[in-house]
Amino acid sequence: MSRQQRALPLFPLNVVFFPNAVLPVHVFEDRYKLMVQRCLDADSQFGVVLIKSGSEVGEPAEPHSTGTLGRIVRVDPLDDGRMLVSVAGEERFRIVEITQRQPFLMGQVEVLEEDVDITLPAKDMEAIRAAVTRHIRLLLGLRGGWVREASMPKAPVSLSYFIGSLLQSGLAEKQALLEETSTLRRLETEMRLLESEAKALRERVAHEFGQSRSRMQ
Repeated sequence: MSRQQRALPLFPLNVVFFPNAVLPVHVFEDRYKLMVQRCLDADSQFGVVLIKSGSEVGEPAEPHSTGTLGRIVRVDPLDDGRMLVSVAGEERFRIVEITQRQPFLMGQVEVLEEDVDITLPAKDMEAIRAAVTRHIRLLLGLRGGWVREASMPKAPVSLSYFIGSLLQSGLAEKQALLEETSTLRRLETEMRLLESEAKALRERVAHEFGQSRSRMQ
């Protein structure tokens, strides 16, 4: 399902940006400095889309059709005119049509609705939250940290996007998660990815821990 269409500036990047995530963006090209300024003069919103072909620098890249609406929450100007921009992820959207390519991409987009009424059995939610906690512990373990209970969203939709941001998967897998229309299917896929990544992370933690012990001996 979708809602009303709107015009939106688009920022193609080599990243999959999920709702509720926070993305730091280094803005140094004149076209994107102009875009950021125009966004700040309006509603501080632009769309972040994964690059399908092309590159972040130079000629306009071709984006994937599904991205995430971002809202600028902080801008730190640098002395040489560059900017460090902090962007908060809001809703997913689908590009209906690219309407402008210079000086930066603009598109006609429709914001996608979520299946917010979805509920999962308590045992399934418990299993998902346990898998996420294990994953976070492994990631922290690589930096020598640990957490007893990881903080994460309770609502299935928000939890699914939290997991998407957490996963170490490739861009294609993450984009598929972003495009998935069913929260249940997204969570099912993420559970499989969490399981497959856990093995590799455990091996990395054991390797790092083993090296640390060797250096101390």
